[in-house]
Amino acid sequence: MQAVIAGGAKMARYVKLVAAGGKGWIGYWLHPDEPTDQPWPVIELDTEFSYWGMSGSTLAEACAADRADYHDEPDEGTAFSLLSARLAELGLPLSGQDHDALHEPACAVDPEELTEELIEAERVKRGLARERLSPR
Repeated sequence: MQAVIAGGAKMARYVKLVAAGGKGWIGYWLHPDEPTDQPWPVIELDTEFSYWGMSGSTLAEACAADRADYHDEPDEGTAFSLLSARLAELGLPLSGQDHDALHEPACAVDPEELTEELIEAERVKRGLARERLSPR
């Protein structure tokens, strides 16, 4: 458990959580190896330490896309359009009303894999695991 906590603490350098979400917390993946010519990926961290990518180029878009899945409309595209229009009325316009056109971020560095690497490194440091040789 100490290794998990220490690995999670190291992940805090790259994950900036800004809101509570349906699974846990929502924030931005700010790893320095991510491309700088596109929006930072919006991610969700659940209570089991799993990361989930979210559609959208901003926190507002990601939350609207997520909520569209739970809306009373027959499909998420219609629900997203309605949510987008309502947010625009409230002074928070999104980049568009088309759910299918949302930015779908792909992380250059996978948060799940990095978390596992950091936890494993902490386990090795504590003598709980042997250091693995990297494949060549």
